[in-house]
Amino acid sequence: MLDVRRMRVLREVAVRACEDTQGFARRLFERRRMPEWQDAYAARPLVSVRIGTYRGGDLLFDRTLRSVLAQSYEHWEAIVVCDGQEPETVARVAALGDPRIRCVQRPRPGPYPEEQRARWHVAGSFPFNEGASQARGAWIAPLDHDDEWTADHIEVLLERARQTRAEVVYGAFRALVADAGETWFGTWPPRQGDFGFQAAIYHSGLADALYDVNAHLVNEPGDWNLARRMLEAGVRWDFVDRVVGTYYVDADAGTLEWWRDRVATRGAHSGEAPRC
Repeated sequence: MLDVRRMRVLREVAVRACEDTQGFARRLFERRRMPEWQDAYAARPLVSVRIGTYRGGDLLFDRTLRSVLAQSYEHWEAIVVCDGQEPETVARVAALGDPRIRCVQRPRPGPYPEEQRARWHVAGSFPFNEGASQARGAWIAPLDHDDEWTADHIEVLLERARQTRAEVVYGAFRALVADAGETWFGTWPPRQGDFGFQAAIYHSGLADALYDVNAHLVNEPGDWNLARRMLEAGVRWDFVDRVVGTYYVDADAGTLEWWRDRVATRGAHSGEAPRC
């Protein structure tokens, strides 16, 4: 009989074989040759803010959307995708009266894995993908329904992309950890545990690089799984050495102990994030 370790390796090989990284790389090379690829680097491109939500409630409006509305860069649209039927969220988005913000409902949440850790790895994959498919902008700026950006988040990341012709640009994020205090994530080069798409913008030509609900099978959170596949396909990345938003870790988060350890070992962000 195969031991557990060998079974895990075989499972990972099977999942990785389905990723079609070479196919994604070929499509990327072809798109870069198209004249419209460069339109994303022109002055004032439209940026699509992609927000996946599941019962986001007041935080979605009082924290997340408020930070979007406060952006110094104003040429954006926001697509709020509910992971299931949420008529109250739809009504509250409509009541904002801002034509740049629209709300989409999925017929049902998920489906996601039953096991708690596996579910945490991939929760939100479906509304995240739906939001990317609905994006009309030249850039996609992901944001979770309980996090917030600095007022110049889009402006700073977009300017770096225009300067360097990068296709993904990200910065550092503050993390406020329940009763433990403050720490941060976001280093160069990108790596698991130090990257989140809410700290990034990416070229909308990459929109068909989708979140994979099977990412938990290779023990990767959805954000890192997508980032790793983009890196392996040759997507051009860059990094801004500064905080561009805040991530909140609640007291009931399954990853609370991990974040508590990071508070103890790394502490709060000060000045520029180091390039490791």
